[in-house]
Amino acid sequence: MTIFKETRITISKNIFAHFLNIENYLPDLLKLIDSEIGFIRNGPLNDEDLKDVKKRIKIWIDKKGSDVRAKNGFIAEFICHLYLRYIKFEQYSLFKNLEENGPKKGFDGLYLYNNEVWIVESKSTANEKKTHNTKINEAYNDIRTKLESSEENGTNDPWENAKHHIQIVNPNKSLSENVKKLSSDFINNKKHKIKEFNIIPCSTIYLEDKWHTIDVSNLEDKFKEKIKKINAKKVNILCVNKKSIDDFIKYINS
Repeated sequence: MTIFKETRITISKNIFAHFLNIENYLPDLLKLIDSEIGFIRNGPLNDEDLKDVKKRIKIWIDKKGSDVRAKNGFIAEFICHLYLRYIKFEQYSLFKNLEENGPKKGFDGLYLYNNEVWIVESKSTANEKKTHNTKINEAYNDIRTKLESSEENGTNDPWENAKHHIQIVNPNKSLSENVKKLSSDFINNKKHKIKEFNIIPCSTIYLEDKWHTIDVSNLEDKFKEKIKKINAKKVNILCVNKKSIDDFIKYINS
């Protein structure tokens, strides 16, 4: 058990799972957020004081008013980025839309690990009747749709957005050229398959007063069955049990 009270397991040769349990924000987690939130949001060129980074996020959250679903999704995605950086994935996307003070469009995250590209998609729910198995399915299907679509499908090009983020976050010639080609393929209807890519589907379930930790053995069995239907090159599955958004809101307001 560490900061995230996580358990990591190997499902198969190329599929791994991470189970996180966040009931409250303890001092070590708050310290980690302090050190990472500026980079996660703004990249290495972040020159804002911590209090200003927090204030910008607070402004966006406050504007959402009673839209709890949007807040849940925002905070769930942030925790996924925080954890990935904690386990040494290299971030090549910003936790914001370049045109506005909020979450970005396209992929939820673009990372490198051991010089391999990883695509992130985060899904969350406050419905305790939903399962991580269900939400991981949703994230996987969403990633597959984005990776296997092209301009003729009438969808936005997720690679174009990723291309701009790379230049700001951490210019990487090889990665930029790869993403540039994928973006060109998208608009020219040269389709790809999910089996060409490494993916990180994420699931966060908010439990409130029904808080409990993840039943790892139960999910491990389900995911061992699931791998028969997963066609990605490599997969890191990320599941988070979270009590509520309250501790994050308290942190942002502090």
